[in-house]
Amino acid sequence: MQKRTTPYNDRDENFFWRSGVASINLGHQTFDKLHRINLPIENPKISSAGSCFAQHVGRWLNREGYLFNQSTIETNQVSSFAFGNIYTPRCFLQWFDIIDENKYFDIACAIHNENNRYYDLLRPSVYPSGFNTKDELVEARIFAAKEMYQTLKNTDVLIFTLGLTESWKNRNDIFYPSCPGVISGEFNEAEHLFHNFTYDEICSDLQRLESRITSVNPKINIILTVSPVPLTATMTNKHILVANQHSKSLLRTAASFMCDNYDNFEYFPSFELITVPADNDFRFETNRRTVTPEAVNYVMEHFRMVLDNANNMTSNSNQNKLSNVKHRTADTEEVVCDEELIESAAKLTKQSLDNPICDLTLFGDSHMGKLSTALDRMNITHCGGMVMNGSGFSQKKFALCDTEYFVPLENAISRKLWSVIFNNLNSHEQKCPPLTSTIITNLGLQTHQNILRFTTWIQNSYPQGIAEITLKEFVDYFNDDLTEQLSILLKLHENGHKVIVVSDPPFSQYFEESKNMKNIIYAYFNAMEYVWNEFGITFFNAARAFDEKVPDPESYLSTIEYADQQHDWIHGNDKYYSWLAEELLTLIDQSHKA
Repeated sequence: MQKRTTPYNDRDENFFWRSGVASINLGHQTFDKLHRINLPIENPKISSAGSCFAQHVGRWLNREGYLFNQSTIETNQVSSFAFGNIYTPRCFLQWFDIIDENKYFDIACAIHNENNRYYDLLRPSVYPSGFNTKDELVEARIFAAKEMYQTLKNTDVLIFTLGLTESWKNRNDIFYPSCPGVISGEFNEAEHLFHNFTYDEICSDLQRLESRITSVNPKINIILTVSPVPLTATMTNKHILVANQHSKSLLRTAASFMCDNYDNFEYFPSFELITVPADNDFRFETNRRTVTPEAVNYVMEHFRMVLDNANNMTSNSNQNKLSNVKHRTADTEEVVCDEELIESAAKLTKQSLDNPICDLTLFGDSHMGKLSTALDRMNITHCGGMVMNGSGFSQKKFALCDTEYFVPLENAISRKLWSVIFNNLNSHEQKCPPLTSTIITNLGLQTHQNILRFTTWIQNSYPQGIAEITLKEFVDYFNDDLTEQLSILLKLHENGHKVIVVSDPPFSQYFEESKNMKNIIYAYFNAMEYVWNEFGITFFNAARAFDEKVPDPESYLSTIEYADQQHDWIHGNDKYYSWLAEELLTLIDQSHKA
């Protein structure tokens, strides 16, 4: 009997789902023949632009020793250009228009003035503290555009990550990278308009972008990717699940159009690698939108093959095992993702500045945010919670202020969150006699950051070595590195607020990778307790109380496990923060009775 033939008979195994996808051990094996990128230059100089996923790309390239072009203007983010995250091709195009004499572009557009400071709405995450004058802002904007031109001239490969179709513009068709009021500025319903880019608009903008980029550097290779990070929120009338798929589908299809029709464009499938179905998915955090460090590494191991091929290095055959690949955790610096702030902004709108005065106020890092959630579950009225990341406090991303104690500089949302808290505190201070006010904070703790800073300080202060670390060394370190943080709490205490400083949780001792840190962390808590007792401020050593009172400590541990099998020893789970809330409420009640 003659064997029946079809056009599929001679196709390679990577053209069939079973052999090309289902048989791949996701996360442990790479896909063979996943892309057709063949870079013509060895050791290429690489630039990256686009959404926050582009920062993951840049960090990996830096860490692995490839030639990554880092902006000399914007050094707070891993970015080749000094305009922060851009989610649409239109926003990229506007930076060419800024210094193009043949294009009409109002160089002084999209500027927000507040309290005699000028904020650039075209790059809201860059220079978050603003400028002294409008002229300074415009000059810095032009400087950033000129740097972009020079960087592109010095780029062999540009990676552009497409992020969103949903955007905001003003009535003069100036497009913002994020909605005014989320990161910087104020939203004006009459001035700011929602726009959802169509497929034709995206393709047209990418074609124009190709023309502008190649006019600067005709030999440049452009690799398009689509961010796998879902939308945080949508302004369409579609469910977020549907709106997200609509947005990503248009971007993915437009990317194919460019790569199929322009020789200098290639597509790299980071979107597919993150979103292909998988058992026991390792690629997203529990919120199902934040990409894990392991997922980033998995994507970039595929990109390594692109670069290695350019360096005339051959990759292994199909189903290349990654047993020799180190799965690294994310960098200690946070990836700046403007879109994430939409969630914080949504929560902020629920906290009116005109709310009744609350006697209980929280502020600090993520521990205070989790404690606030626990108090919400208990229906305990309070104000505040998380204001900045722990690294923001530890790395002093704030400015001391005589009138507001301090001004957070991490982003506009942190400033708005603090403004709600400060308004509540100020309301207590203005009453005569002052109202009862209790503040719970962990400012100055941040042991996941400060222990490393302390050990570095020890090495610098005692280059010859030190036989034993005593209370004196901790106090000297506090004086050298934590003066600004501690002065904020002292001023609050002096202004009549009852301040309770809370230690971090005690969970380092329960994990293999962190248990050797227990002694120094506990010594840090003891030293902090000594200092605050000297100033008459209450210090609640949550670690000590937990160890003494809780018979089943392991049921309070965080279940989060990172890419390299490291555990979240920094935080506890919901049960821990409920325990902490009850302990603190008892402490407050006892102090009131006293």
